Amino acid sequence: MSAEPQETSFTNVADGDARVGFQAQEVHIEGGYHVSDDDPPERQFEVGLRYLEISAPPEARELIMKAVVRGYKNSRSYFYLALALLSGRTVQSLTDQELAQLAHVRRWATQRSEDPWARGIDVVGSLLDSLPQTTAETPDPAAIGAVVKEFESLDPPLQASILNHLEVFLAGPHQDWTWQKTFAAARRNRTAKDRTERVWKFFQPKPIPPRPVQPPPVRTDTADYLRASGGSALLLVTGLFVVYCAWSHSWPRAAGYLTVALGAAVVAARAGFTIRLAQHRRRVARQRLTFTPQRVPTQSDRFASAMDSLFDRYFARYLPPGMARETWLAETAGIRQSLRNELVELYREQAVDAKRVAWLVRFLVSDVRRLWLSGELTAHPENSRVRSSTRTAFGAAVVALGVAGPLLLWQSLVEAPITTVMATAGAVAGVRLAIQGWQTILLERHRYRDDLVRVRHDYENRRAAYDRWVRKLASKPTDAEMAHWLDCDRKILVQDTLRHYHLAAQDVIAHAFIEAPVSGCKRARVSNGPWRYSRYRLLLFLLTKDGVRQVTVTLDFETTGFGDQQRLTYQYNSVVAAHVVDARNGEKKLSLTLTNNPRDELTITGEWPGMPELGDDDRIASQVSLDASGLERTLHVLEGIAAEGKEWITHENRRERAGLRRLVAAMED
Repeated sequence: MSAEPQETSFTNVADGDARVGFQAQEVHIEGGYHVSDDDPPERQFEVGLRYLEISAPPEARELIMKAVVRGYKNSRSYFYLALALLSGRTVQSLTDQELAQLAHVRRWATQRSEDPWARGIDVVGSLLDSLPQTTAETPDPAAIGAVVKEFESLDPPLQASILNHLEVFLAGPHQDWTWQKTFAAARRNRTAKDRTERVWKFFQPKPIPPRPVQPPPVRTDTADYLRASGGSALLLVTGLFVVYCAWSHSWPRAAGYLTVALGAAVVAARAGFTIRLAQHRRRVARQRLTFTPQRVPTQSDRFASAMDSLFDRYFARYLPPGMARETWLAETAGIRQSLRNELVELYREQAVDAKRVAWLVRFLVSDVRRLWLSGELTAHPENSRVRSSTRTAFGAAVVALGVAGPLLLWQSLVEAPITTVMATAGAVAGVRLAIQGWQTILLERHRYRDDLVRVRHDYENRRAAYDRWVRKLASKPTDAEMAHWLDCDRKILVQDTLRHYHLAAQDVIAHAFIEAPVSGCKRARVSNGPWRYSRYRLLLFLLTKDGVRQVTVTLDFETTGFGDQQRLTYQYNSVVAAHVVDARNGEKKLSLTLTNNPRDELTITGEWPGMPELGDDDRIASQVSLDASGLERTLHVLEGIAAEGKEWITHENRRERAGLRRLVAAMED
């Protein structure tokens, strides 16, 4: 909780042209509210019950009623049907058909008194029967006490359901004891089930699995093989001629020189290639770190730009200790661009959302940081190290070849000087061509094998990181849990406001809530469910005999912290107008105009720039979000005050008493 704020004048939350932008928005298919007319009634009931749990009674009423009409009739379904019919509504809003349905539910319960759900229906009926006592000038404490005792005999889950959904009806004397129980439960449950450790997971997208990288194929062409084979053939022919001439001059000496030269040549070739391969591997590793490759173009510019932003963000975030950000970015420019290009190639289809790959970007960047800190990133690769014995053997072989070769050549020159010179020139050309050709071919084959080993190792590490991330997200809260925590936050705000103004629960004639997103927050929802936000702006209206107490507060839903509050107290005749502004872009704003104050508009729901055309799921979610936001109840109260002033309380009480008489009469039929 923040420090106690000071009373402030009313200020605009957002001007008329303001838009709500979102850092991220996700739609989770799993855990949604999909249901169709062809589904069995049990499925329709369960989805309706889930809608009721998230404070979306219109959708709950429709689905639970469909299930009951189609034959899903039992005490549990009738209990929740009664709550759905009453939830979030005033007595006067109930139709004659709905009153008849309530009466039928109560008659069902009287025949099954031992059933806990039926006893819950009986308690609902008793609470409704006692409502005239709550509006009487001298309520009967005994009658109220009997209802309270009957209520407390129910199982705790049934008690909680009744308190949550009959809040509008439980006024007057009922309000003190029901609100006391409600506030105590809200304090207990607000951070229950590891809320602060789990809420952030709701806004995380479903990660896309890693994909194996295909290393570049062996890049050799016909020219390389022509050089290797042609040079080898030329060396063989000219070498045999030199050996023949030397053998003709003195075969014992030629045999000795030839043996030494051939052995030294084989050792020098093998050791020399080993040294050259190590140098090549070090160069490739150094190039991967420092060389900045050309940016890979992609058909999905939005995806490529998102990947650029992700790499820039995480490389700027995961800094080695003591290193300046500019230095770190410069030192890792090559590997950063290489990894970025790699992911763009792997996930370049437009259907992939970059946020689903963000887990992989984080892992890659953190792995680069780990390798840097351990020195592995800048150290020579393990397979590029050359043993000293190899270098010694190469040096000795070169010396031996440098001695035996000229001696063998001298033997040939004595026998055939001119042809030996020509053969020597051919042999030198053959050696050069053969070395160039075979070195290119062998280095490229080794490069490909090294890449295969590296990408397989990288894939295993990425798969392990993906599995860890999936396990971490496995405890993502359900939509019902998100709704319950938000409801607890609202109730805590009511309790804190009552304490601030030194009000008792029964001093509140009526109260209303509006919840809206804060610009720049994250949002997510399940399919067909309401939007959930990482930060809310809550508006609370408390109506008392002295006027209206309005509280505006920012809620950080992930940390449960309330931000700075704005409080305003005004008389009923100060409310000039209240209505909903329905913009073409899908935004809905509550507009409230007070005397001597500018018009205030609060964006309740809206869309983000560049959003595709709304589909059926989006339209359902938008309506459910409005139903769960409290807009209908709040607008009913504010419109009544704007039209009737303080007299609205008297008129509303009269309308409620008339509705109560209809309700009690119907329940007694």
